[in-house]
Amino acid sequence: MFKRALKYFAPLFLFWMSFFAIERLLFLFYNMDNSGLSFAQLLEPFFRAIRLDISTVCYLISPLYLLWIIHLFIPIRQFRLFHKIYFLTFIPILAFGLVVGLEIYHEWGYKMNRDVVSYIQFPKESWASSLNSPLWLLFGIYSIYTLVFLKWGLRIANRCQDIVDEAYKMDNKWIVRNISVAILSIFLFGISLRGGFQQAPINQSFANYSTNPTLNAAAVNTVWNLIYSYSREVHKNPYKFFTKDEIDVLVKTVENKNSFPKIFTGNNHNIVLLVLESMASEMFKNMGSKNQFTVNMDSLISNGILFSNIYGSEKRTDRGIVSILSGYPSLPLLSVVKQPDKSITLSFLPKRFKQIGYETSFIYGGESEFANMKSYLLNAGFNHIIDKNNFEQKDMNSKWGAHDHVVFNRALTEIKQMREPFFTTILTLSSHEPFDVPMAPVFKGNDRQTLYKNSVIYLDRSLGDFMSAISKESFYNNTIFIFIADHGFRVGDAINWYPRRHGIPLFIYGKPLKKEWRGKVVSDVGSQTDLAKTILDQFDMDTVGFGFSRNLLAGSAGSAFYTFNHGFGWIEEHQSLVYDHELKTVTYFNDDISDSTNNHLLNKGRAYLQNAYQDFIDR
Repeated sequence: MFKRALKYFAPLFLFWMSFFAIERLLFLFYNMDNSGLSFAQLLEPFFRAIRLDISTVCYLISPLYLLWIIHLFIPIRQFRLFHKIYFLTFIPILAFGLVVGLEIYHEWGYKMNRDVVSYIQFPKESWASSLNSPLWLLFGIYSIYTLVFLKWGLRIANRCQDIVDEAYKMDNKWIVRNISVAILSIFLFGISLRGGFQQAPINQSFANYSTNPTLNAAAVNTVWNLIYSYSREVHKNPYKFFTKDEIDVLVKTVENKNSFPKIFTGNNHNIVLLVLESMASEMFKNMGSKNQFTVNMDSLISNGILFSNIYGSEKRTDRGIVSILSGYPSLPLLSVVKQPDKSITLSFLPKRFKQIGYETSFIYGGESEFANMKSYLLNAGFNHIIDKNNFEQKDMNSKWGAHDHVVFNRALTEIKQMREPFFTTILTLSSHEPFDVPMAPVFKGNDRQTLYKNSVIYLDRSLGDFMSAISKESFYNNTIFIFIADHGFRVGDAINWYPRRHGIPLFIYGKPLKKEWRGKVVSDVGSQTDLAKTILDQFDMDTVGFGFSRNLLAGSAGSAFYTFNHGFGWIEEHQSLVYDHELKTVTYFNDDISDSTNNHLLNKGRAYLQNAYQDFIDR
């Protein structure tokens, strides 16, 4: 029975894997400027694509797989006919989509997805847009591609009935064996659909590996990309509150671009951006903590500049990273990094520095593919991405990967090998649930709050050791260290969607910081999204594309916006509110604020949400 199953499924897998390999070859020939690329570099997408291809094959053969499962127990005499219909339906349609996708990527720079398919409803415009394309070449490719694989597919269809009918008999031994085969096949099929045993189900990031976007696009299975795009929510703006003119008035930021102070001496400094996992602002002595959870970071703050009223844009790392590196707000019920066709259109802080000669790197002890982050990080302009795959197995002693002290040690090694100037981002992970840190607990207890406190102390100690070690390096005096959390944490009785839950630290330390700014506290309200423009302005760099980011030092009235699944929070100085979009009501506001002020805050928040969501749709 196992032999028969192998004889049945092996030709199907070989067929579809070949189908995708040929499409990938055509894609590279059609879209790749091969100058300067070696044969090995052109070959690599084929190997990087294998797991995603296998997952896609499982999706495509799932109708046949279900038919085969039924046939194990109930004979299906028209097996051959079903297969012929299957191939005659799928091959012409998929071949057409893949061949059209060659030109789509050539012209638009992204692969076939739901947005592309949606243009079919405008046939006249679609045809007009295609007139400058090499239609005869594409038709020729389509014809040959379709005919070759149709012939192959129909040959498989003609043989399948004989294979599945071999030794077909109904006795107890035969039934038990078939049940065993069915159970094993369901397990293998499920694992293949998921893409393996790794923590995160497979996504585009598992195929992305290069700073060359076309090589990454070649490695991403086009059919999988299309299926994935249909699994996402339909992008129609559900937040329609105001006209465009009204939005322009409500979200307008008054900012004097030339009035902000320069806080660094000189220019061309190295930057180490440390993104602290789940770090709540109230854990810091400088921001209200009565305990000494962050002794080392508090010491850095006393010699640096602290932004004491900053809020994270959401409660997830993938949202926070985008807000930090792209100055882009979080939106309810979606993650920008999970939609590469959208995230590739963002502006990126590291890429701006890379464009002026900086070497860039991203260092993380966890799985960079998680939540499709790797695709985003590659687009962000990082020359080097170090993640759990680059650590030794003995260091994988946390649920999420390598603990922070291991990551900091590796980061120091990597930074020492980089040329100056450099822009390095380090993302910590040990202060993420389940908070299993490699140290004796300072606070006794196994409740969530106690474990979190111990993990913060561990992070602070690890960071202190890192800062002590890096201070001995020659580049230290020319390096700026920026500390910010990816998101906050629910400390004590904080309510998940209230402002307190979203408070995060942001502080800057380093020898290039002017002496008059050391020990300063900026108490203006601000957001994660504001870091990008604040830093770019300090370096006199272009900030076009960072429209949702504000210079925290420009002296304009500050505000912060954050989201949760069904609403948002809006914060200004001494006033804030939370709006639940499903309930259509304000669920939190300051008691001492007038109704008219609350209404004005609500309108600002709704206008910001509508504007941000529309910006996302339009990308």
